[in-house]
Amino acid sequence: MMRRLRQSALSLLLLVCASLLPTAHAQTSAIGVALDQRVIDLTHTLDASTTVRLKQQLADLEQRKGAQVAVLLIPTLGGADLEDYTNQLFRAWKLGRKDVNDGILLLVAKDDRKVRIEVGYGLEGTVTDLLAHRIIEEHITPAFRQGDYAGGVTQGVNDLVVLVDGGDLPQVAKPDLNPQIIALLLAFITGAIGGVLLAAGKLHWRRALIAAVAVTVLLAVFGGGRDGLLFLLVMPLVMLIGGATFGALWLARAVFYGVIGLLVYILGLVVVNHWYADVDFIHWLAYPLGALVVLGLYLALFVVMRMAWQQSRAGFIARLLAAVAVYGAAGMLMDLGRNSWLFAFPIASFAALFIFIKSSGGSGSSSDSGSDSDSSSSSSSDSSSDSSSSSGDGGSSGGGGASGSW
Repeated sequence: MMRRLRQSALSLLLLVCASLLPTAHAQTSAIGVALDQRVIDLTHTLDASTTVRLKQQLADLEQRKGAQVAVLLIPTLGGADLEDYTNQLFRAWKLGRKDVNDGILLLVAKDDRKVRIEVGYGLEGTVTDLLAHRIIEEHITPAFRQGDYAGGVTQGVNDLVVLVDGGDLPQVAKPDLNPQIIALLLAFITGAIGGVLLAAGKLHWRRALIAAVAVTVLLAVFGGGRDGLLFLLVMPLVMLIGGATFGALWLARAVFYGVIGLLVYILGLVVVNHWYADVDFIHWLAYPLGALVVLGLYLALFVVMRMAWQQSRAGFIARLLAAVAVYGAAGMLMDLGRNSWLFAFPIASFAALFIFIKSSGGSGSSSDSGSDSDSSSSSSSDSSSDSSSSSGDGGSSGGGGASGSW
């Protein structure tokens, strides 16, 4: 009995090991590389600035034309056939849009001194085999022979972008709004309106409850679909969050109107982006918000400086001289020429804010005018972008393209 158990355990162990071998091989093979960005350099040949510029160039092309172009640099093919290897990788990554197949793969096997441009079915009339061959022979491989790999890849990408831009491709489809997202958004807005009306005393809670039940049923039917029962539970929670949030904001009218103005501004950006033109939300949203934060900081500085002036003019002058000293020290320490004094100004402004806030916070209740003062606070926001890539559900290629060596 024990012998049979040992044999069974040994057989199971062998099966597990055998099943892990293909997995380990797939993870270490070049085809196992995930398409998580538009330019992948496994040879560490391209410098950071070139990689970033190429990623942005290909991202702009995909947004503009819909075509998906990827660049891959690998050390070696490992003895595999160049055309078969590139075609398999092209299909594995599913480059290009589904049913359009407008993908292109530029592959460089550095140690093998081989390069290939693989073209999807949808672009074979635009990037013909002859044109792909000319790009390789006239622009890519001459640069590679000189050791200028960044220049060769950049020139090849530039040529492909020019050809794709001139091609007659289907327009990039705007993403459709999900009915479930619309339903959740309407539930939040309904709850927000109800919360404001309740806080203002314009709506009785019984009528609010009846309206909430009716809206929940309607939105669950509209956006729930198969998940209608789940939406019957989620919708009241979303309306409660919206009602509690805006009901509380209504008690602070200045903050309430500020939030409403911000939401209207964001909604306007979304409308313009969807129906009229592409909007860079970093420029149109983050920068104005940053400007408002800076303006708020200087307004707070003005308030605390006025309070310090009212409390003690001698103390005000002493603190002002301290802020000027910080400005002078920062300007002399920064080695930026004339720009040093420009960059020193915000540093001195922050220092002055802390100096005057500390003075006003530590003072007593006595003042010349006997007036009350308000305290202010500030917040800062950061934004970043990453030019990542993912499969476009295409990947159909009949071997169109061209190969070369140097």
